[in-house]
Amino acid sequence: MNQLQMFKAGVLLAVSIVLTGCATSRSEIKLSEPSSDAATKAAVASKNKTVLLREVLDERVFEDAPASPSTPSLGFEGSAKSTAEVKARAIGRKRNGFGKALGDVLLENGMTVSQVMRKNITTSLQQAGFKVANSAADAGEAPIVIDAHVKKFWAWFTPGFWAVSVGTQISTDLVVQNKNMPIVINIETSENHMAVTEGVWIEDIDKALVKYRSEATGRFMDMN
Repeated sequence: MNQLQMFKAGVLLAVSIVLTGCATSRSEIKLSEPSSDAATKAAVASKNKTVLLREVLDERVFEDAPASPSTPSLGFEGSAKSTAEVKARAIGRKRNGFGKALGDVLLENGMTVSQVMRKNITTSLQQAGFKVANSAADAGEAPIVIDAHVKKFWAWFTPGFWAVSVGTQISTDLVVQNKNMPIVINIETSENHMAVTEGVWIEDIDKALVKYRSEATGRFMDMN
C-alpha cells in the first residue's frame, strides 16, 4: 500500500469513528446484569456467614479538559457545571478519530455507578460463599460489615491509524469493619476495535466487570 492509500485509509478510519460512534451525542447504555449461574447459587452461604454491604460510595474525581482520557470528564456544560445525577451515571467520554473529546457515555436513566458496583460486589461475595444483606435489618447478628469506595470506573479510547483501543479501569477500596487495611481491587482492560459504537462500550465495560468479579471473588475467598 502506497502512502496515498495509507492516508486515505487513515482518513476513512477517522470518519468512521466519528460517524459510527455518534461522537457529538450523549449516549445512554444498559450494561449486562452480573451472572447468577448455577455455580453462584451453589456457593451462596457455603461459609455460613453474612456480609452487610452497607454503603457503596462513588468517589470518582471529574476534571475539565484532563491531560489523560482515562480521567473522568464531561462534554456539553463540562464537569464543573454538570449535575450530581449526570456524574453518577457517567462512565465514558467519546472522542473523534484525532482524540478530541466530544460527547459522553452514561448509564441508562435511573442507574448509577454505585448501583452497578453494588450488584457486582454482591455477586462476587455470593460466589465466594457469603450470604449478602443490604440493610442491617436483614443482616442478623454479627455480620461482616463492608463499605465500598469506588475510586475509578471509567472507559476511554485511544485513536490509532488502523484501529482504536478501548481501555476500562475499575478500582475500589473495600473497607471491612474492624480490619486495619481495605481490600483494594484495581483492574484494567484494553480492547482493539475499528470503530466505537454503543455496543462496543457495553461489550468492553462488561468484560472489565467480569474481570473485576473474578478478582473480587478470589479476594473474598480468604475473608473471615
